[in-house]
Amino acid sequence: MKPANPPTLPTKLLESFVPQRTSEALLGDLIEQYEAGRSRTWYWQQVILALVISAGRELRASKLHAARAVVIGYLTGASLSYFTTLLAGRFVGRFVGVYTTYYLVFLPLSFFSFAASGWIVRRSHPRAMVLIWAGFCVVASVVAFAVCAWLSILAQIPAPIVVFFLVLDFIIGPLGVLAGGLWGSSDTDNALIRHPSKTH
Repeated sequence: MKPANPPTLPTKLLESFVPQRTSEALLGDLIEQYEAGRSRTWYWQQVILALVISAGRELRASKLHAARAVVIGYLTGASLSYFTTLLAGRFVGRFVGVYTTYYLVFLPLSFFSFAASGWIVRRSHPRAMVLIWAGFCVVASVVAFAVCAWLSILAQIPAPIVVFFLVLDFIIGPLGVLAGGLWGSSDTDNALIRHPSKTH
């Protein structure tokens, strides 16, 4: 039997990353339809669609803010990831040919580095900018893998390492950004974050 309450995580994502006046009305409609018999899958699909639309609107409305959010996110995430994994590599070492230990340490450190970048972007920009930064991570990864495939670089890299970077770029990075954005969300900081031309 389907639970009465809608899924918590997509609800929280909508509340955290979509402008409040939009999210409140949309959540009311979604919850009403969910209670009327819609599935959890449908609920997730509607929330994801709303997040994408919100990010697209925010990008069109404030390209300068979006560019700044991406730059700040990248500098934070890349810098923290580089230094933390560099330090970890000195102490952990590597298994010859497999690198299992190194990569098992690398992934959580990278997650927390990207989470820090999501937190900073959320605290310094309007809500949807976290979505834009997470989306940029995915798009940049697609471009990077496409270029590597076109240059036949991927064929020269061992398959486990390719899988590792796929997990890092398409799962760990974006999820870390969203987790940090959720962490940086609160009921009080929304009043402090303003667009130059409009208020959320």
